[in-house]
Amino acid sequence: DDIALTWLFGMKIVISVGCRKQILQRLERLHGKADDFDPASKLGVRVTTPETLRILEEEAGFCRFEVERLLNRCLRNKGADCNVVSGCFITAKKFGIVDGVDYQHTGYPTTLQTDRIHRFHSRNDVVLLTPLGFTKYGDALNIHSEALAAFTAGALGASKIVYFSSHPMILRGSTDDNSNQRIQMIQRSNVLQILSHYGLTVQSETGFPQWGKNINPDDDLDDDQQAMLLKMGWATHALDRGVERAHIIDCEDGALLEELFTARRGYGTCISQDDYEAPHPEDCNDDLSVTDGAVAEHMER
Repeated sequence: DDIALTWLFGMKIVISVGCRKQILQRLERLHGKADDFDPASKLGVRVTTPETLRILEEEAGFCRFEVERLLNRCLRNKGADCNVVSGCFITAKKFGIVDGVDYQHTGYPTTLQTDRIHRFHSRNDVVLLTPLGFTKYGDALNIHSEALAAFTAGALGASKIVYFSSHPMILRGSTDDNSNQRIQMIQRSNVLQILSHYGLTVQSETGFPQWGKNINPDDDLDDDQQAMLLKMGWATHALDRGVERAHIIDCEDGALLEELFTARRGYGTCISQDDYEAPHPEDCNDDLSVTDGAVAEHMER
């Protein structure tokens, strides 16, 4: 319903749907705990074997059908005359071997058919992307949905990108005047300081995330906190490509509307360009003390 309402408000929407949970459930039934057979799992980008690729193709098709079905129902119930359109919009390349790990059929997007997407938007259609890309030779690759969203938002010149999280986190930090302050809006430069403290970088060309060689995130961060940092990394990747703002929010009903259309009661965390002029400048956390990682250490559910 939230997405359908934003469409009614005139937004041009592209959805990048992921199916990581469904894939992991099937792999764990076959092989046990996912982390036991994938040494790169803590990066958020996993090795895609031929077996995993086949499962991905099946689950991506199912997820695409379900999102199309549910979103079409919501749009029709609100009297909308549009379609949810999906297809092959992405050309991709393989990661290959990174730090001694062969990622096989995992890759990153290189080109996006922006003209086609703009044509669909001119007809008021909603565009749906799955985490599958294809090389110029027609080989299928697994594309991380968050990295795909960042690449797509930048290629389209989008004003904002929104990441949904099933295990939401909030940021807390400190300033000279307020301790344990809830951070709802933070600038890109501050986020980069937080990521640097934890040794997380995102490669500018490929969107590949990497923890520092001497840093083990499991020592200090639980899985939800690691996932939050990874989303923050891909959010800054989108901002580096020209997107004005990135939002990280919960999946609950109403969260998207509250985040986008309430100036001071946003539901999640908004990351903006350093020169972005907020509607309420006093709400910006541009004076945060983040050099010692205090902000990231206070992430909470």
